[in-house]
Amino acid sequence: MGALKLCTYKKAEYPLYLEMLSLHVYTMEELCYAMESSLFLLDESWMGTEFFQWIAEGVGNAELAGQLRRLYQRHRDVYECAAFLFSASGFYSRQEQKELERIIERMKGKNSMERRKMKADYYLAKKRYRYAACGYLELLQPEFLQQMTEELQGHIMHNLGVVYARLFLFPEAARMFSMAYQKSHTESSRLCYLYAMNYITEDDSADTRVPELQFKTMKEAYAHFSDVSDQEEYYTERKKVATASHAFNWKGREAEIRHRWISEYEQMYS
Repeated sequence: MGALKLCTYKKAEYPLYLEMLSLHVYTMEELCYAMESSLFLLDESWMGTEFFQWIAEGVGNAELAGQLRRLYQRHRDVYECAAFLFSASGFYSRQEQKELERIIERMKGKNSMERRKMKADYYLAKKRYRYAACGYLELLQPEFLQQMTEELQGHIMHNLGVVYARLFLFPEAARMFSMAYQKSHTESSRLCYLYAMNYITEDDSADTRVPELQFKTMKEAYAHFSDVSDQEEYYTERKKVATASHAFNWKGREAEIRHRWISEYEQMYS
């Protein structure tokens, strides 16, 4: 993943069209890369007659096509077929295969919305914050929100707050943590809200306050920052971060940046 790979299969005379991605692929390498990049979007629609026929005739590997077809007919498991294809392709090291197998195992039995969340969580864990933000923003659209419990909504809002905080967008992070707390009332969201508020200037704080949290703010802040309250370096560093966040002018550029992130995210899979 990320390294150059030697093409070992011929280029097909005609492409396989992957409707889910609106993408044409001409080689086994391209197919594996498309499936690897979209593991969180795989479903039964990938495994049709055209898929097996293209591998048999287009790429010229009838044996592999037959093995995949029989495997799918026995278990009806698209992820088992994907794992078999990755292994049979010869494109991946053992370590890469194990990583793919771990991801695949976690996705079995999940619906489309759950897999999208897993994808955003994966990007967050890998510190690919822009992609994670786009994934969470997509999940917070009305068509997905109406399918979620308030607890799940709160969890997604909390994770988006984490993304914003790691991008030094503390006003937006505080707003997300406060929304998450109001949905799920978890201790982690409440404490993260307090941490984010610690980096917000007075001008930015008005839109991020949560009334039911305010009376505890000073007590919580004291408890969690008492160990550094006498260190001048802490306040110097805090001022630098707050100034950088303010200079970035997130509020003034919110629509522009969010639109760019979503556009880049969509281009990855178009």
